[in-house]
Amino acid sequence: MTYLMNFDKEIWTAVACWFVKTEEKNILIDSGAPPEVMEKYWYLAYEEIMPFEDALDSVGATPDTVDTVIQTHLHFDHCGNTPKCRNAEIIVQTSELAFAYDPHPLFYGTYPTAMLKGLRYREVEGDLDVVPGIRVLHVPGHSPGCQAVSIETEKGLAVISGFCAIQANFSPPEKIKRIWPVLTPGVHTNSLEAFNSAKRIGETADIVIAIHDMDDASLPHIP
Repeated sequence: MTYLMNFDKEIWTAVACWFVKTEEKNILIDSGAPPEVMEKYWYLAYEEIMPFEDALDSVGATPDTVDTVIQTHLHFDHCGNTPKCRNAEIIVQTSELAFAYDPHPLFYGTYPTAMLKGLRYREVEGDLDVVPGIRVLHVPGHSPGCQAVSIETEKGLAVISGFCAIQANFSPPEKIKRIWPVLTPGVHTNSLEAFNSAKRIGETADIVIAIHDMDDASLPHIP
């Protein structure tokens, strides 16, 4: 998660999705991945905390009542449940979809190409207002078409990072903070773009939600 640092430290990370209810739409940001997808693509230990359907039920929704899925990117752990949302429009950057269908060999095992076919995509390019108060931000580097999601809340602007990060990416040690205000995500297609994207999120957000941080995955309701 933290490029050039902490190589010897093992950590647990979260595979999560976020549900946002507006007056008109049920919006899902990523969909996580079920055990059958994780065991196919992931070679390390994992534990299922809550099945996708149970998680949606806890907020009064089902896969069929999800109107929109915003895919931060199309790595397997972020879209493993997306095909279950049969009625949803899938918002994805054009560059991400193109890379997913023809990935570089270094990322070949990261994109579940067969799973991605047949979904109802809305391709976008760059930043875009999805609905009032919710905006996607193109933050390339972790992947070509990675996108963060900013949400206006009563507590300020919350930004779901989009790229794979933990809170340590946004709070480097004081001794290097002057040079590196953020830490580049550990997995990236372009380290310079990834650094700049992390810096943009750190400077933009009042509340940074790092997409793989265990504590951020357990955040209480944000109005």
